[in-house]
Parts: sequence; C-alpha cells; structure tokens
Amino acid sequence: LDVNSHKNSLLRRIVRSTYLQNMVVVSSRTMKSILELQPAKDSYSNILSLLVKTVEDNHRNFELVYAICGLFANVSLSSKGKMMLSKLGAGPTLHKVMKNAKDADLAQTAINALSNLTSKNRRLKNMMVEDSIISTVVSILKSSTQSTTLADCFGLLKNLCEASESTAQLAGDSDVILIAMNTIQVYCEIPDLVASTFSFLRTVVTIENNQLHYLELAKKVLSAMK
Repeated sequence: LDVNSHKNSLLRRIVRSTYLQNMVVVSSRTMKSILELQPAKDSYSNILSLLVKTVEDNHRNFELVYAICGLFANVSLSSKGKMMLSKLGAGPTLHKVMKNAKDADLAQTAINALSNLTSKNRRLKNMMVEDSIISTVVSILKSSTQSTTLADCFGLLKNLCEASESTAQLAGDSDVILIAMNTIQVYCEIPDLVASTFSFLRTVVTIENNQLHYLELAKKVLSAMK
C-alpha cells in the first residue's frame, strides 16, 4: 500500500465505507500492515496520521468521520495501535468529535474509540480530563436516550475515574451521580446499561467526599421507586 501516491483518492476509497474497519477486526494481518507502515519524508505519509488529520479537516463530513472513528476504535484495541494513535493526538481529536457530533451514532463511535484509547494509559486519561472531557460526557448523558450510548458514556467515565482520586472527585462534583441513579431507575430492564452504571458508581463512591452525596441520592431514588 503506497500511502504517498494519490493520498486523497486513497483516503476517499478507504474511509467512505466500513470495509477497512471490518478488516481490522477480523484480520490480524491487516492490523499488522496498518501499524507497521513507516512514515516517509511527508510527516502525514503514515496512514494513521493521515486519518487523524482527515478527521480534523473534515469534521462536517459525517460519513467520513464516522468511518475513521470506527477504525480508531478497532486499532486502539492493540497496545501498539493505542500508543501510535496517542502520539498522533487522536485523543483530543476524538474529544472534538464527541463535542460537535449532531448524530448519536457518531458520538457513540467516538466514545468507544476514546474509551479504548485511554484504557491503561494514565497520562492520556489525565490529559483528557484537563481538556474537560468529564463535562462533555455529562452533556451527552443529559441529552441522550439511547441505552447503548449511555452505557458507553458510563464505561468511559469509569475508565477515566480509575486514573486518580481527583478525577473521581471531579466526576462526583458534577451531576453525574444523580444521572447515574436516574438511569438505573429508568432503564432497570436493560441489564448491560445497569451493570455499566453500577460499575461506574462503584468507582466514584470509593471517594469519601462522594459517599454522603450518593447515599442521599440513593434514598431519593428508592423512595421514588416505591
């Protein structure tokens, strides 16, 4: 694959469909080929850096950005892919997609990619928290009614809160504990969402300052359920 020739037409052919995303999932050979492409003189000749740049330059193109975010979610499942995408600045790029997404599916795909990317990467988690990722996720939680998106949001929050007590405290100081309790009440018949929400709460309420707040909210929710 010659990424230096006809770069624009190559990108259009690759990312306007989910073909490469699916190949990355099912083919370890494809994954290896992507990750081992070596950059030439052009700093964007490496295909992953080309794709990060493409997202930044084409944020209004839903189909294009959606396909690339899906690819990032798959590539970042590997430790090498995670490392390469982190170095290329994919974290802040995915955060921008989350903030600006008008479509729930696009937001969810970006959340998945960012969750995979930040997993086991304390430095990137802290950097994303400094970039106000908590408030972005809380905003999505407030506006979304899609159970899979809600579950992915709580999964990402749990992932971020595991980085430090200060992050867990920051999450506890937001509206997210109340949102979590209401989610358990409203979506009690969706086991995956309830499990994801409880998993997040368990991470947050280990912080002493969050425990009283959690207990007060829990009493209100339980009373409402009677």
